[in-house]
Amino acid sequence: MKKIITITLLSLIIFASACTEDIKTISTDETSSTQIKSQPKVQYSSPIIINKTDILLYPLKLNDNDDSDSYKREVSANYWNLIFYNIISGKSELLTKEKIIINTFSIGNSENRPNSQATLSDQFIYYDITDSDYDGDKKLTANDIKKLYISNLEGKSFTRISPNNYNLRTWKIDDKHDSILMDLVKDSNGDKEFSNMDEVEYFVYNLKTGTLKAVFDQKFKDDIKNLAKKVL
Repeated sequence: MKKIITITLLSLIIFASACTEDIKTISTDETSSTQIKSQPKVQYSSPIIINKTDILLYPLKLNDNDDSDSYKREVSANYWNLIFYNIISGKSELLTKEKIIINTFSIGNSENRPNSQATLSDQFIYYDITDSDYDGDKKLTANDIKKLYISNLEGKSFTRISPNNYNLRTWKIDDKHDSILMDLVKDSNGDKEFSNMDEVEYFVYNLKTGTLKAVFDQKFKDDIKNLAKKVL
């Protein structure tokens, strides 16, 4: 009888030990999986000197493979942020802490020649930005709305100046009137895409006053449409 009890107890001990080892093995595998999770690789581009200031500009690229984000960027050829470094103070600041794509940016009026007189437009940086997932694919891509932003030469007062829900097609600076002229596309048919079927609208932003207005009001556009019907 003692032999039977001893064998039974020994069997239970061996079984419990095996279960413990299995649990340890599972725990170790989970830890290993967490440790090898890939991390985004931040890429610093060469500095850009902002003339007549103490600021160096470092554009940032990102190799972002993290699928856990609510939406991802596609930034293989674009920037996701800019660092403004003050040579005198040694202070570094980011343009924004929001998730964006910087499609393009330009410092001052690129059409001004080096020896030309400085204008108000030369006091700003201009950004073609994608900052929202307009088509709902959980990514920031070329299919989402592009918007025009500006900041001062230190990257401060970063502000959107094109109206919401309009896609930026082209823009230019009118130095004589301290203005930015924008051609924007409205998603007229609501299909979450921007094509030749959608309406183009024109806006003017005044750099001096910070005001935005449409070039043509709705009544004037309706008159144009009615006139076009007669001509065609």
